[in-house]
Amino acid sequence: MWQTIRNHPLAAFAALLAHVLFIAVLLFSFDFGEAPPAGNGEKVEIIDAVAVDEKQVQAELERIRAAERRKQQAAQRAKEARLKEQRRLAELKKKRAAEEKRRKLEAKKRKQREALEKKRLAELEKKRKEAERKRKQEEARLAELEKKRLEEEERARRAEEARQEAELKRKLEAERAAREALARRQASQAINKYRSLIKRAVTRHWNIPANASRDLKCIVKVRIIPSGDVVDVQIIQSSGDAAFDNSVEKAVYRAAPLPVPPAESGLFDNFREVNFEFEPRNHT
Repeated sequence: MWQTIRNHPLAAFAALLAHVLFIAVLLFSFDFGEAPPAGNGEKVEIIDAVAVDEKQVQAELERIRAAERRKQQAAQRAKEARLKEQRRLAELKKKRAAEEKRRKLEAKKRKQREALEKKRLAELEKKRKEAERKRKQEEARLAELEKKRLEEEERARRAEEARQEAELKRKLEAERAAREALARRQASQAINKYRSLIKRAVTRHWNIPANASRDLKCIVKVRIIPSGDVVDVQIIQSSGDAAFDNSVEKAVYRAAPLPVPPAESGLFDNFREVNFEFEPRNHT
């Protein structure tokens, strides 16, 4: 009951007031016997007054009931509004929960997609690095093969150059040897030619003693200057016959200037000192 009073204090007050007024009407309208006269017709006026008061009570009660109804209607509307707000809030909460769930699900899916994409990119990067490693290995292998090929070509080139150089050197050496041999032959021929010319010139001026034996032989060393003049004659092997040896010496001096090669020919050094052999049997 007290909970009802606390929840509806106005209604409780109106009910209490109605009971009080009802009791008051009963008390005033209770017939205690004949009332003493009070002028002319006072009793009717009292009854009318009491009736007016009851109407006022009913009007007040109706007003209170109307107010209570309005209050109840307002409370109902407020309750309905609260329920509507609660439903709206619940729906909003439900929508927010659904949105949060959708957002979390989307975030989860996004993370899954990101993880898959990250994994895919990692796989691609791994494959790229592996391909790069294999490419570098292949490049290194090809570079090593190219290096070996170049080294082999360089060795072959050097060997060929060495062979060609050796061949050229051999040819040059052979040509030089041939030229030297030719020069020696030519020099020897020239020397022999000039020796023959000198000996012939000396022989033309040699007067062999009449009593000289044909078995005699004399070897002289003749010193000659580039002009062909004789500066010295030495008997290096005597024939044993002074007259024979003397005839040879005089013949050399009389034959000067002797026919010698020119100094610029390079052959004269072979004639600075020349040994000649003289034998009567070879004299023509």
